[in-house]
Amino acid sequence: MDILQKLGILGDGALQEHELSANQSAPSCFTPQRIPDPYQHHRNPVVKGSGKFLPGGIHISPVGGGKSASGGVRLLKVLQTNICEFDCFYCEHRAGRDVPRTYVSPEELARTFMTLHQKRLVDGLFLSSGITKKIDTMQERMVQTAEILRTRYRFRGYIHLKILPGVSLAAVEETTRLASRVSLNLEAPTPQHLARLSAKKSFLDDMLTRMVWVKRVKDADPDRIPAGQITQFVVGAAGETDHDLLAAVDRLYKQIGLRRAYFSAFSPVPDTPLDHLPPTPLLRQNRLYQADWLLRFYGFSPTELVFNAEGRLPLAVDPKMAWAANHPEFFPLDATKADYEMLLRVPGIGPTSARRLIELRRSLVVTDPQSLTRLGVVLKRAAPFLLLQGRPLTSILSQTRVRPAQLDLWSPEGFQPSDRPLILEPDEIGR
Repeated sequence: MDILQKLGILGDGALQEHELSANQSAPSCFTPQRIPDPYQHHRNPVVKGSGKFLPGGIHISPVGGGKSASGGVRLLKVLQTNICEFDCFYCEHRAGRDVPRTYVSPEELARTFMTLHQKRLVDGLFLSSGITKKIDTMQERMVQTAEILRTRYRFRGYIHLKILPGVSLAAVEETTRLASRVSLNLEAPTPQHLARLSAKKSFLDDMLTRMVWVKRVKDADPDRIPAGQITQFVVGAAGETDHDLLAAVDRLYKQIGLRRAYFSAFSPVPDTPLDHLPPTPLLRQNRLYQADWLLRFYGFSPTELVFNAEGRLPLAVDPKMAWAANHPEFFPLDATKADYEMLLRVPGIGPTSARRLIELRRSLVVTDPQSLTRLGVVLKRAAPFLLLQGRPLTSILSQTRVRPAQLDLWSPEGFQPSDRPLILEPDEIGR
């Protein structure tokens, strides 16, 4: 089997996942998530090709460690091997499942990557692996691949390496020495939930402990893994609530310095123990991403978010609008007086527009809605919650030509059932 055939199998099942569904792909415990096209505000163009796969495991992503001419990041997303002895009940690569298996050596993978890089087809590498009984050996193969790239080929670009569950401290230290970013997918928010997804993995011993080790290595040497560590959760397969997920993510941000969390909506894979479960709605995945931005960039805590009786985020409205609609005692705020923290609570105002407004108020008096629009405030979302010089913004707008579209607080703006899931950038979730 030649290297192109191997990449066709090991390239994260990219083509197979793309054919599985136009909007949703099967999650995997050790492979990178297929990130859907991110939602972009009308003033920010969508990254051409973002979230799409190209042949051979090359994936154009809006995140990573380098940029292509089209504005995306071209990552070779590949497995060292898809041979796996673990039993994750939802995973397409689980042991015993009848799928083609293969392995690529560190030498041939590094050489192939550099050929693609020299031809300007890829900017970085995302490398993971199946898990065998010799876990440290499989981790070492990934490290060897990165070592060859860093030393022999003098590659200084982006390399993302997976930390396999149960590897030794020495293996973790070697991995962080060479990687730009590392990740270990927790998959579930608690040990109890993980037990519903795998009988062989220990949440605390095999996984969380390794993430703590990564933090200690990073604390001892801040220059290591400059892009930090991340994790991913499978959404909807273990009976977890959105509150369970966001509470776990919040603890990871605060206690181990997690750079960010990813959420992958469960999609059943044939011939797996969980193939009878329905797929998780992509809108649920989207709401989790939106709530995650509120935790990271807006000063929210999980206890402030609005959940229903089952611990789920409302699907009919984004989390920030839900919070605002449930706290009428805070509104309306005067845009000419409110501080930064309170401005961030206003739908339609993000960190950038809030900072611009604060800065403008130091030298000018804001008297008209057009000034807010120029600062980046989305009036059709913000108007019901703001005063301008003591006057309701909705009243001012009704007397001018700046008439925002009517917004039903409990209907998602522009959402149609066929829409792709939304992953908002920090400045967009607040709008």
